[in-house]
Amino acid sequence: MTDPLMWDAFDLVVFDMDGTLYDQPRLQRRMMAALVRDAIRSRSLGAIRTLSAFRRHRETLADTMMEDFDTAQYRLPGHAPEQVRALVADWIEHRPLPLLRRCRATGIDHLFERLARRHVVAIYSDYPPSAKLAALGLSAKLMVGANDVGRLKPDPSGLKLLMERAHVAPARTLMIGDRDDRDGEAARRAGVRALIRGRDFRHFDEPIFRHVA
Repeated sequence: MTDPLMWDAFDLVVFDMDGTLYDQPRLQRRMMAALVRDAIRSRSLGAIRTLSAFRRHRETLADTMMEDFDTAQYRLPGHAPEQVRALVADWIEHRPLPLLRRCRATGIDHLFERLARRHVVAIYSDYPPSAKLAALGLSAKLMVGANDVGRLKPDPSGLKLLMERAHVAPARTLMIGDRDDRDGEAARRAGVRALIRGRDFRHFDEPIFRHVA
């Protein structure tokens, strides 16, 4: 794992949301159970299949770096875009909210509090972050979602926008995420140092975080 950081070297600390601030596999298991119950009631696998296709399509869009993905992400073969949008809003954006607090990463609340004393704490997510952050019981000074810049990670546009809003240079910025191919690559393209959960650390109570003022 990574040695303790010199936290005074950073002014802006940017967190990814999904998989970083909460236990994503745990939440996914709970949501899949809810989807299965819904499928049994409706006698249809339509929602499960559409959401799976949506996630795969989004990964493709991130790899192709398509501009203005916000419209393109809902264009699935054989589906009306407005129906896909409604399904995503229901099952991905709204229904998980009551479950998030129980899946919150251990120690992240105390880390946020300590960081906020001397750093600008920000969120950079591929999904709209404000409702999820509130459901987690956390707060950040700045937030940017992919919908704000029309690009998905690893495009660094969202990270660059946060640095611009915070008036902080790349050398004074730290990105903390869970995917090197998305969060880490966005950081590299923006000239920012990155910490990747699962590679550089696993939990927010590890030595790397103990010297945060």
